[in-house]
Amino acid sequence: MEKIKLHFCDFWKCHTYENDFFVNILKDKYDITQDPKDPDFVICSCYGHEYRKYKCPRIFYTGENLTPDFNVYDYAIGFDRLDFGDRYLRVPIYYFFGKIRTPMPALKDPFNRDFCSFLYSNGNYCNNIRKDFFKLLSKYKKVSSGGRLFNNTKEKVKDKIEYLSRFKFTIAFENSSSDGYITEKLYDAFMAHTIPVYWGDENACKDFNPEAFINVSDFSTLEDVVKKVAELDCDKEKYLKMLNTPFLNDGKYSDNLCDEKIISFFDEIFKQKGAIRRKDNLEGWNKKGEFYLYSKFQRGFIKRIKDIILR
Repeated sequence: MEKIKLHFCDFWKCHTYENDFFVNILKDKYDITQDPKDPDFVICSCYGHEYRKYKCPRIFYTGENLTPDFNVYDYAIGFDRLDFGDRYLRVPIYYFFGKIRTPMPALKDPFNRDFCSFLYSNGNYCNNIRKDFFKLLSKYKKVSSGGRLFNNTKEKVKDKIEYLSRFKFTIAFENSSSDGYITEKLYDAFMAHTIPVYWGDENACKDFNPEAFINVSDFSTLEDVVKKVAELDCDKEKYLKMLNTPFLNDGKYSDNLCDEKIISFFDEIFKQKGAIRRKDNLEGWNKKGEFYLYSKFQRGFIKRIKDIILR
């Protein structure tokens, strides 16, 4: 078994080597050890800058709505639907949640539940459409909020999937909308056996069966979305038809994503041990490569500078 020395850095606070998704997928094929002093590869996320200390190949992973900067990282795993050869693999975070989520058993009468859940604490760093829709749908019927944002249940939710399963519908809105950016919010609603009312990636139907959820992007106005929810809420046959529709297209994850595909991606990286693919300066960039070499933050910053100059 080939030995690979890894170091993980710039991840979320509760991340550990033992619970890392990639380690658990790769450990049956590789003898993986932690080595923060002299790693073969650094796997880093977006919550710090420790990666800068290492000259070895960097593998970037993000669970946030960020486009990888291939001038900084040699390889990347993220949400974007982009083709960057052997340097990039799309693995939405819901794929990993699928490994640790236990779906709720089907109820005898899933139609006979409370109306709709809303489980959020973030009200500042998200698109206002989330709050707007909560208020609008609440005019039709009470929407139960178990999170800190608009809490009206006076309870602290300990088990997200169990909580969502108490309701016929779930408001599953991302923080922002971008092609490919689909988090666990939509997936968790499916695991809870409830109908998601989803806003985020307009092309979510590429990942999930469009007949299994309400995609806000398919409607002209939020009022039309409320009408659709009300229609299903009042029609048991239509509701159960959508609820019982398989949520994966053809029973598979998008692009046939599976553990074997992730392992193959790392196989190619590990074969090129020590090979640096990133660039350390800006020379030689061309218009064709700009989209991938600039992160979304950098593109936004450059645009703001141009706007100021051109005023």
